[in-house]
Amino acid sequence: MADGSVIVVVVLLGAAAFFYTLGGFAGGSVFIAILLTANVPAGQAALAGLVFNTVSTSSSILRWRVHFSREMLWFLAGSVPMAFVGGLMFVPDELLRRVMGAAILVGGFTVLTATFKLKKVYLARPVRVLVGCGIGFLAGVTGIGGGVYLAPLLIMLGIANPKTTAATTTTLILLNSLTGILARLPRLQTLLPNPIIFAAIPIILLTAQLGSYTGAKRFSQTAVKRAIALILISLGLYLSLGA
Repeated sequence: MADGSVIVVVVLLGAAAFFYTLGGFAGGSVFIAILLTANVPAGQAALAGLVFNTVSTSSSILRWRVHFSREMLWFLAGSVPMAFVGGLMFVPDELLRRVMGAAILVGGFTVLTATFKLKKVYLARPVRVLVGCGIGFLAGVTGIGGGVYLAPLLIMLGIANPKTTAATTTTLILLNSLTGILARLPRLQTLLPNPIIFAAIPIILLTAQLGSYTGAKRFSQTAVKRAIALILISLGLYLSLGA
């Protein structure tokens, strides 16, 4: 990839980190979409997505932690172990690309629906664990942290307010991503020759700090989440239709 193209991709990744941390997400879905459209192999993009998620959320979790509720730990109890299981799975690149596209597309629709609150519903603890299991497995396989699936559920069913939701999804994404990386340790060497990965890490670290500060302190998140949803739907369609 030419130096100019690397710069463009890195700038886009940094912008994604800022925009997504406004809403308490890491940006894994769009990180992966950007890498795939830059012709990074799907398996490498999944691993890079986990690395970028870790950088993004580790820089923003300190700002969101005060809003975390212990009752949300049940989702994490199911999600984190299954992220490891998902990370152990090997999926051929072409199939993985399609799966990622579909996951990004579905994530867009779930984020969009989350801006329209439904009636309050109580989820029993075993159900929360099972929901976490599904999200964690998908996170491990695709490199998408899972926040775009859990956040809509928490908001639509009235389980958590927006700031508690953001704190929960940030924690979920960080732990899922770390666990997914641990499962993929033998494959970490595939990232070494890619200049995008190392150039993007400090940019994502900085822009995630800015985004999380703005989202946690100053910003109304509904419009941000609707914009994120439209981006994910567009990118998901592009990828899943075989671009």
